[in-house]
Amino acid sequence: MKAFRHIPFQSHPNSNGFSVCLFLLCALFTGCQSTSTVLSDKAEQPAITQKEAGEQVIEALNRAYGVDTIGLFLDSPRCPDFVEGMFYEDSLPVFQIRGDTAKARRILEASAGSGAFRREADTEHTFTQKELRSILDTISNRFHKLPDGALKSNMDFWGMDNHTALVFFKLNTPAARQAFREHIIDSPAVSFEGPESPMPHSETGVPDTLGISLRPEYPVYSTQTSKASFVLINQSNSNIMCGEEYCITYEDEQGIWRKLPTDHFFFSVGYLVQPGEYRIRTASLYPEVHPNKPGRYRFLYHLTLLDTRTRIQMMTEFRLSNDEKEWKQTKKLKIPIHLTITQNSDNSATSETSADEETSGQ
Repeated sequence: MKAFRHIPFQSHPNSNGFSVCLFLLCALFTGCQSTSTVLSDKAEQPAITQKEAGEQVIEALNRAYGVDTIGLFLDSPRCPDFVEGMFYEDSLPVFQIRGDTAKARRILEASAGSGAFRREADTEHTFTQKELRSILDTISNRFHKLPDGALKSNMDFWGMDNHTALVFFKLNTPAARQAFREHIIDSPAVSFEGPESPMPHSETGVPDTLGISLRPEYPVYSTQTSKASFVLINQSNSNIMCGEEYCITYEDEQGIWRKLPTDHFFFSVGYLVQPGEYRIRTASLYPEVHPNKPGRYRFLYHLTLLDTRTRIQMMTEFRLSNDEKEWKQTKKLKIPIHLTITQNSDNSATSETSADEETSGQ
């Protein structure tokens, strides 16, 4: 959101003394009369910047066409029909115009009291914000009608820039793009974003520090499991704060650690875990998006010690297995009985693995 500001009146620092001296010199050498010269200590209004001029245009158009202070007067029924959108370029508003751009400029200048804006003509080769909003509405409506599956899980979010509708995938593969075009919309206005393959990610953390530990709820999960749960245990003397964000990495066949295509965007929420408490964080593995192979995986999770404001990255390892006997016999983490679970814990991942709910020692 843009904050609009006005330039205060500023007087010239030497407006009185300097002007009087100049007048006396003029009278001495040119014989001019004092009655014929008008002195003024009014300062000239300083020139405003291009950014401020553009902001003043938006303020004026808000007053003329709507009540919104961030440019959404475009959605007002009083906004001229020829305005198809707006964006900023070099601090100036650019209005996307359908039809006669010269006439449009005259109308907008009259309403804004300024010409500090630019025009962009609507052509068959460009897409306006109005057209893009319609495309985004179509994407949203068709997304919600999709059955659960690879395409729906792979779509992280969508939005738009000046001329393009942007769709962000967890894994931006040719198959994902083709599925989108077949089931959502096939439009040249849509651009796809996201990694085309899992990116190397060698970052690590610690499983234990200062009485704080991070463990998988089960050491082994099926390669087909959609979720896995992890337990953050606080046996320190400090309150700790953790959030929603996590990262999962896996070791590929060449021994390179890569980031698993999973959630990229998280709500900015803080969860308090006091001494003597533990919190469960459940993560999504999306096997329908990426074929998760048997092997080593890491769960990375940040926390902050509130008394010292120290930020620590925790890490714990777990495995995925396609051996049904192995993951069915794996045993759940045993939580010390004196610890209590936080009220803000996630639900544990449903243990399709657990034929035996008996817990084992840590």
